[in-house]
Amino acid sequence: MKKIFTLLLMMSACVLGAAADESADFCISYTTASAGSNAWDNQASYSLNTSLTTGNSYTLTVKIKATSACPVAFWPIYTASSNKNQWGGSTDVQYLSSQNVTTEWATYTWNFKAQYPLDRLDFDFGTLGGTIYFDDVKLVDDNIGVNFVQNGDFSTQSTDGWSTESGYNGTTFACVNSDGSKTEAETPEAPVIPDTWEYVKQGNPNFQIYLCFGQSNMEGNAAVEAIDKQDVPERFKMMPAVDYGTGSSDRKKGLWYTAVPPLCRANTGLTPADYFGRTMVENLPDSVSVGVINVAVGGAKIELFMQEYKDAYIAGEASWFKNYCALYNNDPLTRLIEVAKIAQKDGAIKGILLHQGESNNGQADWAEKVAKVYTRICYYLGLNPDETPLLAGETLYQDQGGACYWHNTAALPKLKSTVPNSYVISAKGLPGNGVDSFHFNAAGYRELGKRYAQQMLQLLPKTDGVEQVESDSTEAEQQPVYNLQGVRVCNLQKGQIYISNGKKFVM
Repeated sequence: MKKIFTLLLMMSACVLGAAADESADFCISYTTASAGSNAWDNQASYSLNTSLTTGNSYTLTVKIKATSACPVAFWPIYTASSNKNQWGGSTDVQYLSSQNVTTEWATYTWNFKAQYPLDRLDFDFGTLGGTIYFDDVKLVDDNIGVNFVQNGDFSTQSTDGWSTESGYNGTTFACVNSDGSKTEAETPEAPVIPDTWEYVKQGNPNFQIYLCFGQSNMEGNAAVEAIDKQDVPERFKMMPAVDYGTGSSDRKKGLWYTAVPPLCRANTGLTPADYFGRTMVENLPDSVSVGVINVAVGGAKIELFMQEYKDAYIAGEASWFKNYCALYNNDPLTRLIEVAKIAQKDGAIKGILLHQGESNNGQADWAEKVAKVYTRICYYLGLNPDETPLLAGETLYQDQGGACYWHNTAALPKLKSTVPNSYVISAKGLPGNGVDSFHFNAAGYRELGKRYAQQMLQLLPKTDGVEQVESDSTEAEQQPVYNLQGVRVCNLQKGQIYISNGKKFVM
């Protein structure tokens, strides 16, 4: 791709100084076959999942070093432009300033206002004959603070989204240690999950348990209002995954409580799980109770719930994030499994609720990673995936101020192909909080929770006029059992309605 080397200096850029020791981190390296004559002769590109908004102000920060000093130009592009092959005076490229990179790590900053709906970041270092390294890449909207670069610290050792223009001097790229050495394992070791496993015998099926996990919207961002603490049904329970500490909301990990919010941790807010549970018990027979377990961490990528990624991911995050993770012993998935096994002694897990994606906004492999997490949950808890639906909620829509709406069209629709027993819960029309571009307000959480419940109720066996009993009922074992057509049966199927000793029951 030839670009006219005319730098439209639209902002001031500055070097912030040498970075801290990077020896324990990962980064991305681009190696050129030879030095070129022009800035565009060697390039590194990152494709954004969401285009920038024309007229908005942005800040790009990135750590860079090279094997020899060289200039690096930052030229973000609008690739969907019909004028994209006309680089001179085009309406698709912003030619921002060039920075002089050295052989030591340093952080560089570009501040600019988007002139076009830019969707790719191009770094041009054509005169370099050698290797250049990029790390901690962050592009934020100055008004809302959202980072548009996924895995910019390369903690997952992934190069998703990165590329180089084909044919340009044979430039190659890879994820490496930040000292320049190759990583020991490009693909971290993942748990081995068999294709099939034995399903466990759970507790009372009349006590339906639902596992909830994700990031800040599942954690609960809106303030709990007085109405949310009133008339919480006794049949709606919650089991904390952490100790809440002393005070009026003192709760202990692994015990059941009436589900008065907050349901995730002390000092968290209203969550979709609140009105999911309320709506469920309102629409189920009086003999049925509902319990929820909520493990969520604000800002979390799906990688936090994956054993092969979590350690490196946590290590590269801010102290506040590390503090939240420490409450789950730096392993939220294992904590969810641990508490769920306690809950299974009392009831039966009927489904899994997920709200996560803002930190993986539209990522191509998000659905595949979610499928791995879902399968591991089912395996570790002995659940039948065919009978354990995954309900995943959409993110805040653009017309409601959402910054991660792309996830609803680029990632969530792929979930059905990776988790057949999954269902997407719509967030259309749900209001944001008016403060940031990621979170719903209290009314939005209430309605979203109801929508989760409405979907789950459609998936449960119809129980009108049917008495539910435990699957190991002595009636089912010692008395003749008939189906609803009056035919005697011996092999009972879970979830089906049968008649024994003159009364109906659900197996």
